[in-house]
Amino acid sequence: MNVEKASADGNLPEVISNIKETLKIVSRTPVNITMAGDSGNGMSTFISALRNTGHEGKASPPTELVKATQRCASYFSSHFSNVVLWDLPGTGSATTTLENYLMEMQFNRYDFIMVASAQFSMNHVMLAKTAEDMGKKFYIVWTKLDMDLSTGALPEVQLLQIRENVLENLQKERVCEY
Repeated sequence: MNVEKASADGNLPEVISNIKETLKIVSRTPVNITMAGDSGNGMSTFISALRNTGHEGKASPPTELVKATQRCASYFSSHFSNVVLWDLPGTGSATTTLENYLMEMQFNRYDFIMVASAQFSMNHVMLAKTAEDMGKKFYIVWTKLDMDLSTGALPEVQLLQIRENVLENLQKERVCEY
């Protein structure tokens, strides 16, 4: 509002001052981003990629073929000091039901990034619905796509069909309706 008023008044120094102040506030605002999805979907590897640390480093989340993450762990972003990336155990690995998982992982404290791979499940749909119901943003990141493309396991046409299937499943549950 201050920027708009200063701009309308033609007060360029005030515009610049207001923008600088806004940037200071934004850069100090904590942002908690979680990787959520089924076990083995590459969430820990995705965190390492975002941090540009590689998956072998001591400061990186552990990665294995299945269920490497056994408890919540936080990792600071290497690019933004106010961003914390949270690596959670995959759905189904920590508790018996998705509802228990959501409570135990304290989903209300995070902003979301949804992580999936070729096995997009109803758990992903329900995580997206939960995020939306909480008024939070979520993103679906298709991990392991490079492997699918390089091995020829999934032709491009099938990848587009998978994308449509994901959108269809989300819309069926009334998530992100257009």
